Amino acid sequence: MTETSSRVAEEIGADQRKAQREIREDAELLTDLIRHPGWTRYRALIEAVAQNYHKTAMEPIGNVFEVTKGEFAKGALMGLTLAAALPSAKIQEAAEFKHERSSAEDTELEDE
Repeated sequence: MTETSSRVAEEIGADQRKAQREIREDAELLTDLIRHPGWTRYRALIEAVAQNYHKTAMEPIGNVFEVTKGEFAKGALMGLTLAAALPSAKIQEAAEFKHERSSAEDTELEDE
């Protein structure tokens, strides 16, 4: 391997280790977040606000100028849904990553 390709490989490895560390740290922090009593309150607030947007999105359109009101409400609902689901999704992503990594390590051990 040339010096340049070796340096590039080291940089890629360092970037991957940093990304893996961030995934683990995010999962730990988000796990603490969803265990906190404030998370339950936050979810209840999101659901209450979402109900208002849901009502708006489901109202019949009186005229063509009211189309944007419904579209805005649908966008707000999607944003609220994402805000509520993101921590669990990131925790699940970290768990899947950990499982894939341990499976890959097991396969490497079997190959030796």
